[in-house]
Amino acid sequence: MAKKELWDIEYRDVVLFVTGYYEPEEKEITYDADMAGYPGAPAEFDIEAIECCDQDISELLSGDQTREIEIQILNEHYGHDY
Repeated sequence: MAKKELWDIEYRDVVLFVTGYYEPEEKEITYDADMAGYPGAPAEFDIEAIECCDQDISELLSGDQTREIEIQILNEHYGHDY
């Protein structure tokens, strides 16, 4: 189950407070009991809100910018290399 978390990050020289949910990586399973496998899934951070100056600015950012922030959080706070 994903846990709600809050991170402060610096993105393009602006401090942002990002709330979201982290899902850890799911490992690949080559075969299970019924000989079916599972390809696994990468770790994810799903953003709920991005705040700056006590305002939610999520809707002001493009999808690409939001994805950059998600990747930055995964790399800086969870040790992933995306």
